[in-house]
Amino acid sequence: MKVTGYIEAIGRNPGEGNNHSHLYAIDVNGDLWPMCIYGWNRSDGERFSVLRGYVGKRGLCKICSKRAKEEKPPVIDAVDSHKTKWL
Repeated sequence: MKVTGYIEAIGRNPGEGNNHSHLYAIDVNGDLWPMCIYGWNRSDGERFSVLRGYVGKRGLCKICSKRAKEEKPPVIDAVDSHKTKWL
């Protein structure tokens, strides 16, 4: 996948602004892809819903930041699904 850039975002779930924000890779079609599994914030890690351009009060997720700096690909599939509270 060709990444054209990144955008920081927080989840749309209530209270997400108090947590870390995550980095989302933008592909050539303009689609977003999380840079870590925690960017998949809905349906037990299989979907996401975010507010683009917002920074979380706890700053940017260190996992996302490290993966982007190392030019690693985004997390396309929820490899290790994780329990989420929302939908």
